[in-house]
Amino acid sequence: MCLKVFKILSKFKKIIIYMIILIIIIKCGSIVFQSKTEETMSEQEELPVAYKEFDYGDYTTIKLLHTNTGEVEEIALDVYLYGVVSAEMPASYDEEALRAQAIVARTYTIYKIMNGSNHQEQNADICDSSACCQAWISKENRLARWEESSRESNWLKIENAVNSTIGEVILYDGQPIDAFFHSNSGGSTEIPENVWGGSFPYLQSVETVGEEAYTSYASEVVLSKDELIQKMLSSYSTFTINFEDENPIQILEYTDSRESEKNKNWKYRNYRNRL
Repeated sequence: MCLKVFKILSKFKKIIIYMIILIIIIKCGSIVFQSKTEETMSEQEELPVAYKEFDYGDYTTIKLLHTNTGEVEEIALDVYLYGVVSAEMPASYDEEALRAQAIVARTYTIYKIMNGSNHQEQNADICDSSACCQAWISKENRLARWEESSRESNWLKIENAVNSTIGEVILYDGQPIDAFFHSNSGGSTEIPENVWGGSFPYLQSVETVGEEAYTSYASEVVLSKDELIQKMLSSYSTFTINFEDENPIQILEYTDSRESEKNKNWKYRNYRNRL
């Protein structure tokens, strides 16, 4: 009888030992896993969101042509947009305005790549000139132009504008639009067909109330008669004018911009639902 009890106790003892060992293994494994997880999260938190390489498919990185040097730099799309937003819009602007600029600039960039770059001969997708594509400035140069007291906060504001809209573009019929943008429209935008020709059903004329306070809302240029004639002849070789006429210079017609308000079929979507 005592021998049987001893054997039963021995079995329970082994089971208890196995259970203790198993608990220790699970506990240690949990600690190791937690430590690795916290370490990974810590590493990720140190990096801007853009450096997590959001997958834009074929457009995750771009080739940027530096017009001053002729060099082409390959750069992550959203990292490139830091330089665009900081060059195209003052950091002092409202955060929502900066976010809108980031979305428009991202859309414009992807559209340019998809529909053929102006810089294919240089093996580049886009350049850093606002006269050709859109403005861009390096972080180093941007910081140097800001007051030292506001450098860190300004750049953080720019990064947040891009990072908080990561993956977002403007689509029409499921495709990125040709997202033209400007600093001032003089009270109303114009239909692109009346300027460049072509068809842009998603870009219609709209009123832009409140622009009167902008420094570029209106401008004045004074020319002598000879200067006017020379400027006109440089573009129109048959140009003639008789300053003896009562009204030698006048506006003959206006575009009917308001009529185009009827076709507002563009949509703002997330890039994840596109292409």
